Amino acid sequence: MKFVAGLAALAVTTVASAGIVGFVGDTTLEGGWYAFEDEFGVSMTEIYSDAGVYADITSIDVPEFGGTIDFPAHSVRQIGSGWATWSHGYTGQVFYNNGLFDCTYELNMSGAYAFDAYLEPNPFSLQTFTATAHGSAGGSVSVEFSANGSAGANHFGFYASGETIVSIDISGTSDWAIGEWRVGTPAPGALALFGLAALRRRRR
Repeated sequence: MKFVAGLAALAVTTVASAGIVGFVGDTTLEGGWYAFEDEFGVSMTEIYSDAGVYADITSIDVPEFGGTIDFPAHSVRQIGSGWATWSHGYTGQVFYNNGLFDCTYELNMSGAYAFDAYLEPNPFSLQTFTATAHGSAGGSVSVEFSANGSAGANHFGFYASGETIVSIDISGTSDWAIGEWRVGTPAPGALALFGLAALRRRRR
């Protein structure tokens, strides 16, 4: 049985390439994910499925963006019902990738300038992962992170400027569940600021 424990605070890791910025780690730290949301007025939409627990699905409708997020068959789970632990007190819906060690999530929608999610490995141990975001204009950036299958789900995310995010590739040392995923779009006039922020991060 898994016992839920607090996830230790992690330093934010920021990487940038072309028009895409990637984040990993503690989202509460200054300069992290939520600081970006506050600064640029990004509006994030949470993604959920209407399917029941243990149903296999390959797509979720995202009507706010006029499309879907598509992926290989994932099994719908709930924390405490088919998936034992997570982190930071979350007890909602997650999606188990049915034993895959690599997977692509296609954002078949318009206006997805941001994406974030939490991921927890299936084994009750620390595992490593790489997530790569691909943009509509050919940009891409990868972030590497660790997550623990014993109450150690970790956060990662991407922002784009000058292009939208069209897919996320994830590979790792184990299979996983993904949850709390969101897509977003910046407020009008914020895209230029996105580009400046990405440029500043590339120069550091």
